[in-house]
Amino acid sequence: MPLWSIKEMHFSILAMKLRLRIFILLLLSLSANLSFTQSSNTQNKIDRLLLSSEFDYASVSISVLDLETGDLVAGVNPNMSIIPASSLKILTTLSALEILSDTFQYTTTLSYDGYIENDGTLQGNVYLEGNGDPTFGSGKFKPEMAYQKLFKRLAEAIAEEGITCIDGKIIADESQFNSFPISPSWQWNDLGNYYATGAWGININENQYNIYFNKRGVVGRRPKINYHDPYIPGLKFSNELEVDSAHTGDQAYIFGGPYNYEKRIVGTIPQGDGNFRIGGSIPDPPMFAAFTLNEELRKKEIKTEGYDTAFSAPGKSKRKAIVKVSSPFLKDISRRANFKSNNLYCEAILKSMGKKYHGEASGQNGIAAIKNMLKKLKIDSKALHMEDGAGLSARNNVSSNLLAEFLQKIALKDGTDYICDQLPRAGFEGTVAGLLRVSPARGKVWMKSGSMNRVCTYTGIMQDKEGRWKTFCIMINGYDVKYKVMRARVEKMVDYIYRYN
Repeated sequence: MPLWSIKEMHFSILAMKLRLRIFILLLLSLSANLSFTQSSNTQNKIDRLLLSSEFDYASVSISVLDLETGDLVAGVNPNMSIIPASSLKILTTLSALEILSDTFQYTTTLSYDGYIENDGTLQGNVYLEGNGDPTFGSGKFKPEMAYQKLFKRLAEAIAEEGITCIDGKIIADESQFNSFPISPSWQWNDLGNYYATGAWGININENQYNIYFNKRGVVGRRPKINYHDPYIPGLKFSNELEVDSAHTGDQAYIFGGPYNYEKRIVGTIPQGDGNFRIGGSIPDPPMFAAFTLNEELRKKEIKTEGYDTAFSAPGKSKRKAIVKVSSPFLKDISRRANFKSNNLYCEAILKSMGKKYHGEASGQNGIAAIKNMLKKLKIDSKALHMEDGAGLSARNNVSSNLLAEFLQKIALKDGTDYICDQLPRAGFEGTVAGLLRVSPARGKVWMKSGSMNRVCTYTGIMQDKEGRWKTFCIMINGYDVKYKVMRARVEKMVDYIYRYN
């Protein structure tokens, strides 16, 4: 073979090798770029995080939706129905704003029947007619509406009517909510505590009282009850608490449901200086309201025949109104319910929705009203089972996709500002003030938290780093690690949803 042919072949082989190397490098580069793209994807990031051992025994349902299109950006068992805890409050509160209107107000009326004699004696009863207002006698919105100040003004209004003596009773008319105040599926160890008050026809002081313990005792010993406030006639305590070491936190529980005046207190409180406060639920708020008004009248030396409650309300048309007390607008009640995770507010507005939808203020009618609204929004409610409006029941079940889709459709209908106003901003407000503090997502995410034993959920709306709006729901059930560990993992997921598409 000629020498030039050998050299030509040699150079041809070298060229082929060079082209092969370039091709391989291109493949590797493409592979690397593809790998980078995939690892930047929200779905991939979440999937990798779920490989952590914290999720080994957990049930997981996650949905991330593009707000404009409704498309699923990322999802893990999005149609699996599991326990939402307080994330369910979003469904209750935003549904109420649609069904009752954001300017809806509760009205509580002070009235009387019979007639007033010339000497000022009322031949009849004085009524406090409740409408289920969860803010009645609460100073959370306005200090002057706190029950002590409010009931003093009510007593003054009775005196200004010319009534100097009442030949009848003070009656708290709670017939507006004629269903049982609590959900039948609430757990026994929750009943008696401040967060499980239920919703009554008349609520007062958010249906709460406080017990103050001396926590200076020896570890292992029983702490002394110093006092409880407000004073509730007939309320008794069986104190089985123990003092534990400092920094162990509030591990105390009050047992005893509605109408039960004998409360059992178990668990521990941390050792320290001064008083330690735990909150309980008033056994019968309407009765306490009647007692409180009767006491204010007694201070004014206006005698009565005592006080009572009424579950039915005959003869309302014969009553004469003395004064009416209006609640804040529902949009403000709803907002506080989500910011402070207030169970009472949600249970009250659930029953009010039931009244509007079916004529009777019950939780089941309220749930029927919500499902009817979901139908109008073209959201399949088969993935929803509700036992209450607050999310306190462990029998509540819902899919992450339903909650994310609900937020997405409400946001399309009413605007993102509407949703953001109703939810706390992560890193700044409410129960999510401590989250995303060092994340670029801080201030760009509005969400509701939910937690109970082995349940951690976050549901909300965000504007991601590219300016796209997304709704999301992350629900983790049955995990076998401490709550703060799982909360940190879910916080990282929210960060991923913000940073990656």
